[in-house]
Amino acid sequence: MANEQTLISGIEYKIRKLIELSQMLKKENKELHQHIDVLTKRVGTLTNELEEKRNELLKISLAKTLEKKYGVEETKTKIDDLILEIEKSIEILSDQDNL
Repeated sequence: MANEQTLISGIEYKIRKLIELSQMLKKENKELHQHIDVLTKRVGTLTNELEEKRNELLKISLAKTLEKKYGVEETKTKIDDLILEIEKSIEILSDQDNL
């Protein structure tokens, strides 16, 4: 009988330890998920920032290329003309959407 009681006590002890381990792992898992969320947001922010910098670099490269080819004043004029053309196109597209 004492031998059976020892076995039962041993099993109870192991079960308590497994429950403690399970709770600890759940807590750690929750913390890791929170950390993943933070890192995912950070990656999103950095991706957006990288895209903005790429666009900025492209604009600068384009402006410098045009400047070399046409000069500063003519480049400004060409860019202004392109902006006007884009605005007119957007306006026409907007009018078509309203129909």
